[in-house]
Amino acid sequence: MKRIQTCEGLSLIGLELICKVNNISNNHLIILLFARILVAVDGSESSKKAFEESIYLVQKCNSKLDVIHVVSCELGGDSATTFELIAELKTKAEKMLDEYKIQAAKNNVPIEMMVTQGDPAQVIIEIAKTKRHDLIIMGTRGKSAFQELLIGSVSQKVMHHASCPVMVVR
Repeated sequence: MKRIQTCEGLSLIGLELICKVNNISNNHLIILLFARILVAVDGSESSKKAFEESIYLVQKCNSKLDVIHVVSCELGGDSATTFELIAELKTKAEKMLDEYKIQAAKNNVPIEMMVTQGDPAQVIIEIAKTKRHDLIIMGTRGKSAFQELLIGSVSQKVMHHASCPVMVVR
């Protein structure tokens, strides 16, 4: 008889795309290819939900979890005030990530945290590609269709350009 281990809540449609079969002494064991998951957080409610979903998925799949926050560089200028503001935003981000680290520790999930600056979508895409993440999880801000048409959204850009699957949480 075949024993199958899957992540609860994942659709079995296209299971062969996310699972790899290893033959272990006449028993078949399915190992999820989501070995490394990247969750992008920005402090919004949807990113908090995305983090909670990532904790659940990591526990079920025995994956490694990386958490990233990208400080947007839309501020412009080279003034001392701009640099001070970026430093302040990074400090706030590190405090936010410390809270996520505590929540992960309560769930026995080790995480690696990253705070960086740049265009959020580009940074997330590049980090996922460079570190070979198997899945990106992120929240959506819930902009109206008109707002997204005018200015786009980070989650849409990541979905269209990432080299791995992207799960967007509302």
